[in-house]
Amino acid sequence: MNMHTAIAAYQQNEVELSVYSASPVQLVVMLYDGAIQSLAQANVLIQRGDIQGKARQITRASNIISELSGVLDLEQGEVAQNLSGLYGYARKQLISANLRNDQSKIDEVAILLKDLRSAWQDLAQRQDDRADRVASAQAQGLLARAG
Repeated sequence: MNMHTAIAAYQQNEVELSVYSASPVQLVVMLYDGAIQSLAQANVLIQRGDIQGKARQITRASNIISELSGVLDLEQGEVAQNLSGLYGYARKQLISANLRNDQSKIDEVAILLKDLRSAWQDLAQRQDDRADRVASAQAQGLLARAG
């Protein structure tokens, strides 16, 4: 096994471990990260003239957005409905960007996704903080009983 193959295998294992140990909210953040990364790569590929590569990256980002949209429970109210509308808008912008090699539309969607990612990351952090407080209280209770 050469060094490149070993590094790739390690990175794949690292990603799998992250996914398996993530909360649902953290998984949403990871999906946003993937879409944002794909859009950044699409812009680089446009600059290089790699139209097929650009199309693959935009399609990947669009597929991630479709998955995020597909799991929304629209009966949960206004937030879910607003997200659905934003996801639909983002997909339309990416179709146009793909057809026209329009980096400004890619950038617009990337900014939108970064803003949404930030909100989900804040939620994930609040959940982590709450879980830490619960675990700390349980540990203190166990220590009190043991002592």
